[in-house]
Amino acid sequence: AIPSADALMSSSAWAFAAFLAGWFLSPLLAPLKPAPGPLDKIESWAMQGPGRDIPVPLMGVYVFKGLNPSTLVDLSYARDWNPQKRSFIFDMAGPGMYAIEDATDSSFEGEFKTTSPVPPTATSQRVLRMFRTLRHSNVFIFNEDFTRAEIHPRFFHTDYFPLSILAKLFLREEMEVKRGGVWKRVNYSPPSNTTQTDAHYFLHPIVTKSGKSLKVHSSGLSMAKRKQKMGGGGALVHFEA
Repeated sequence: AIPSADALMSSSAWAFAAFLAGWFLSPLLAPLKPAPGPLDKIESWAMQGPGRDIPVPLMGVYVFKGLNPSTLVDLSYARDWNPQKRSFIFDMAGPGMYAIEDATDSSFEGEFKTTSPVPPTATSQRVLRMFRTLRHSNVFIFNEDFTRAEIHPRFFHTDYFPLSILAKLFLREEMEVKRGGVWKRVNYSPPSNTTQTDAHYFLHPIVTKSGKSLKVHSSGLSMAKRKQKMGGGGALVHFEA
């Protein structure tokens, strides 16, 4: 028997729904991989992303202080540099985002006490998978002297997804350079967004560019090692491209 038009439409609708569900949930199945090498050899495997030549002072590899269980960020994996707007996009669950395997926010105290709250029992794997499921990225827009950047969260790779629109309307997040190449991330209290909140964290440099070479910052490297130890000593994991 030849299927009716209604049956064909119903079948197509179910197939399309299954495709969307598979696409949405696929990050839950994607494997997390260990970092390409140990921290002691970070200069041999870091800063290899396609955005490594983006001409901003923020370009480099940093250790998070105050944001957990996120551990390292390699901004050489930034993309879509726009010199006119002085902007790029960084994927929060791309190959440049590393966390300590099985660490949670509650793993850290003292020097690495959380100052930018996240769910305290969420493991690093769950945080990265949540970012990846939401296709979460941040758009960085720098001022003229590259000492400050506005940060606009984006979801599902578009500015027009409802979460992206709400974030742009109600959130004000910025990053500003401090002494020694350290950057501070600050948030503002909505809806007026004129007063800074207590939520903040710092990015301490581990590897930055020095001309055509890479410079390893011993203080940042030591900090990353201490954080890895406090987080249980597990492997640094990330999603590959």
